Amino acid sequence: MKIERVNDNTVKFFITYTDIERRGFARDEIWYNRERGEQLFWQMMDEANEKESISFEGPLWIQVQAFEKGLEVTVTIARTMVDGEHVDEEELDALLRSAMTDDEPETELNQDVIFETTDFEHIISLSQYADAPIFEEVETALYQKDGHYYLHVHFEADTEVEEQENVMSLIAEYLHFSDQTVHLLEEYGKVVMKDHVFATVRSHFKK
Repeated sequence: MKIERVNDNTVKFFITYTDIERRGFARDEIWYNRERGEQLFWQMMDEANEKESISFEGPLWIQVQAFEKGLEVTVTIARTMVDGEHVDEEELDALLRSAMTDDEPETELNQDVIFETTDFEHIISLSQYADAPIFEEVETALYQKDGHYYLHVHFEADTEVEEQENVMSLIAEYLHFSDQTVHLLEEYGKVVMKDHVFATVRSHFKK
């Protein structure tokens, strides 16, 4: 399981289904068995506390995104302000109740996703495997900012969700999800490659 501290209030986890099963949980039961889903979540939080000394107190916002090979879980301390207005405890509880439910996982993915790494070798390694036809259907750009490389991946609106998941799950094996936005990178970052990142890297760094 990968643990990434986004800021003082937010932590991201990426856990593969293989790791989930290794912990004694079936892939389906974490969605359809609330108790088991919560058990897995608190195992992940305990591990974050043990390995990274991360301990959140108070109500939490929990966002779970499913990919082909695993889950990305974003955990944020919930504030008592929503859209600039105070909310009471009952209202806040209602907002947080969607954390781990028996509902189907959300399948709609963002059209623009940013990944990052501090090691360009990770970009090279990824590019060697990103040569399937599916990768020709996504737009990519590479930026550099503050010692980090940022890969911008753009999906067309009509791209199938399953195809998006396949692309993102492979990229996530080499790079971390980033909370940067493409607008921030365009304004403050340096453009390394403005398009066709994978093909360009393969043409220059053949293994």
